[in-house]
Amino acid sequence: MAVFPRREIPLDDNGQPLNPALCWSRVADRQVDEVIGLCKGVLADGQVNQGEAEFLLNWLQSNQHCADKWPANVLFPRIRAMLADGVLDDTEEQELLTLLMGITGSPNVNATGTNASATLPFDDPSPRVAFAGEIFCLTGTFACGPRREVEDAVVQRGGAVKKTPCKKTSFLVVGEVGSRDWAHSTFGRKIEKAIELRDGGSTIAIIPEERFFEYLHG
Repeated sequence: MAVFPRREIPLDDNGQPLNPALCWSRVADRQVDEVIGLCKGVLADGQVNQGEAEFLLNWLQSNQHCADKWPANVLFPRIRAMLADGVLDDTEEQELLTLLMGITGSPNVNATGTNASATLPFDDPSPRVAFAGEIFCLTGTFACGPRREVEDAVVQRGGAVKKTPCKKTSFLVVGEVGSRDWAHSTFGRKIEKAIELRDGGSTIAIIPEERFFEYLHG
């Protein structure tokens, strides 16, 4: 069996890749993981207070590599605006609590020791779901059953299923439970791509499996 030499990645004196883009991307991914972990930690007692909000803001200000990556690019400006007057009032506290829960996913799923999928990316209001002639992409683990069965249900109703989101994709359907293959604990590259497409003007809708099944059996 042929053995191919490993491709060596040039490193600097500190053992870091010489390609800045590659290095920054890895740092940003690691910081996004830290953001999710911090959000989960804050939510451990089911509430958020001013001290915790200030800690999150200070951390985000000190870790700018992830400032442009979702969900930090949503969380950072929202917390900064809430604390602009130096006070986290009751309304802002509830808003921040909802935001953190959207990043970390369903508390009921997390309580089982399994990572939930983030709910923050979902379209609000959630759109009507049509099947005939529409392109779907699926991600995550579906509570209803195997993903293959979900794909078959789409095809049987005249829709098509693609592996990755693109400009022609109509719906990204997110399973309630996070996938072990995701880049991060509560979301993966498909969700990142769909958010990027939507922010760029695409008509792609990001919906939870619950919404999908309302129309599947409607």
